Amino acid sequence: MDSSRRTNAGLSSYNTASMGNAGTDTISNTPATRNLRFSWHQHWFILAPLIVNLLTYAVVFPGIDSPDASDQRQQYATWTFNKQHSILDTFFLGFIARNELRLANLLQVFIFSACIITALMVLSSRVSRTALFITTLAWTFFPLFPAYAVSSTKDVLCAGFTLLLCIEVFEAIDSHGAILRSPWFLTGLGLTLFVTNELRKNNFLFVFAIIVFLLIAFRNYWKRLMASFLIFVSLSVAWGAYCDYGLKATPSPTTEMLGVPLMQVSYIYYENLHGNPQNLPSEADAYFQAIRPAEQWSSNYDIERSFVMSNKVESLTSSDLGSFLSNWSSLCFANFGTCVHAYVLFEGSLINPMQTADDQYSILAAVLGTDKASASQSPLAPIPRIVFNLAAFDWALIALAIVAVRRGKKHLLPLFLIPLGIAISLMLAALAVQIRLMLGAIILIPFLAALILDKTASQQREEINPM
Repeated sequence: MDSSRRTNAGLSSYNTASMGNAGTDTISNTPATRNLRFSWHQHWFILAPLIVNLLTYAVVFPGIDSPDASDQRQQYATWTFNKQHSILDTFFLGFIARNELRLANLLQVFIFSACIITALMVLSSRVSRTALFITTLAWTFFPLFPAYAVSSTKDVLCAGFTLLLCIEVFEAIDSHGAILRSPWFLTGLGLTLFVTNELRKNNFLFVFAIIVFLLIAFRNYWKRLMASFLIFVSLSVAWGAYCDYGLKATPSPTTEMLGVPLMQVSYIYYENLHGNPQNLPSEADAYFQAIRPAEQWSSNYDIERSFVMSNKVESLTSSDLGSFLSNWSSLCFANFGTCVHAYVLFEGSLINPMQTADDQYSILAAVLGTDKASASQSPLAPIPRIVFNLAAFDWALIALAIVAVRRGKKHLLPLFLIPLGIAISLMLAALAVQIRLMLGAIILIPFLAALILDKTASQQREEINPM
């Protein structure tokens, strides 16, 4: 079978269903035949994100620290590890950055910027020069990106690798699977899946969804895809074994995935003590008051609005999970309306622009040298209230998905599996709804907007797949 027939054989039914061009796809859209030569002379401006991020780093030298990163550096220094934090990121901070905040943040700036520049290089052959320039400006000057580039938290590296994963999935879609013949691409895909999953374990939701999509959409390439997935699984198993048996890392506290139930319990006691009597089943009430008094549960709800992590129950173990969930469900069903209201209040910042995310004022607080609560009351508070509005980012992603359908770009919808998976993970299990946890979804917006909104990308695809 010649190479042209092999390529056409590799096109899956996904192409037919999403583009309506059965039998018309040709090898002309593969990386081997499309002119993808990148000219630095023409596209020099895509280096702007790196330059601005380095300037930001110089201004805030040695970068912005975080409690998690500080704890991770201490773990590496004492060689006592806890799975509450990504141990892969702990090794980045300790082994690669030599436990120095200044070096860790500098390396992070280069890695984060490199991921963005890679995305811009991919876009350079798909969109107009004007669209590429606007996209560069978005990643360069929208303050969220340079601010997080110099903030020591695993969510920054995770966002960068999430963008790389989105690019890889796009390349597979755009080449109709032909790029899956490249061993280098398959190796990179396997490594990206591993790093993205290890930096945040709740990313497994969209990692799994992407794997399923690729296997279905490009099933004629399943053997090659299995090579990538074998790399991902092998690295995950080997690294997990090393963490468990080599490093003897302490398991992550069970309470890490119980943010929503803990919030609901706190809110029920808060309402009960503030003029709205609740139905407290005796067994469930005794169970939760054995953990902490009703007054403390209630005060934790007040604290939750700014300091969510204070509601954790450190003593809770995996063996206690059954009892906790049983008593939580009993308390919630007895106060169903309150329980639902608590969930809406807790998760509302995902969809309600008027509701504040937990860390919406964190960057302003770092600039002012104060805490989040004080920053939210400062004269500058309207800036992050508008610019760093989590619901606005989410609605922008929803709007882009709708526009993609209306413009005949349904083939790009699988890329939205990534932000959807991140959002669902927060909706199901989160100690807080935070912008940094959604950074992996937010960073995709300029990339998706360029592909969906730019007319050049549409014209190129129409030329490749004439009706």
